[in-house]
Amino acid sequence: MILSEKIDLGLGLPRDFEAGALFPGDRLLRLHPNWFIQDFQRTGKHFSAKIKDYATEETTPLSGMFRFNSGNEALLEISLADENETSITFSNLDGTLHVQIRSQQEIEGTDPLLLWVKAIREYVRIYAKKTPATLFFRLLMNRMVLQMNPSQRKICLMIARLTVVEIFIIILIVVGYVIFVL
Repeated sequence: MILSEKIDLGLGLPRDFEAGALFPGDRLLRLHPNWFIQDFQRTGKHFSAKIKDYATEETTPLSGMFRFNSGNEALLEISLADENETSITFSNLDGTLHVQIRSQQEIEGTDPLLLWVKAIREYVRIYAKKTPATLFFRLLMNRMVLQMNPSQRKICLMIARLTVVEIFIIILIVVGYVIFVL
């Protein structure tokens, strides 16, 4: 039995938005928060790779198909030939990004598939808007973050958080010194 769920992602897009140029090579798979991508091969629309899941430490083969701007307002269709025969379709309906997920098993709120959909949404968002901040994050994502595996990303995020806390503490010390000593 195939279950289907449609979700409005609440992201405004221009009518002529092209998704194909955003995802060369294995970039679409690298957006998954738990996957190490190994032996990625792509021939036309079809791909195959070995996926090592960061959470379960299991390595499984994954194959499927990517179709970009295939009509009917569909921006991106991902078909995964795994045990669940999962299909994810991103659509630009009335200028808003929607996703439809079809799978043989029920998708719960903590499912890594939903985290992957959210990561794809955020990646599309930094390309849909053209501000200095999104240009910076595009460069950061493409040159650094997507080149890392999930454990490296978690370590860098932890270091960034510690750096923010350190800067905050230094500012508090300087302000305290200026107020109470001078």
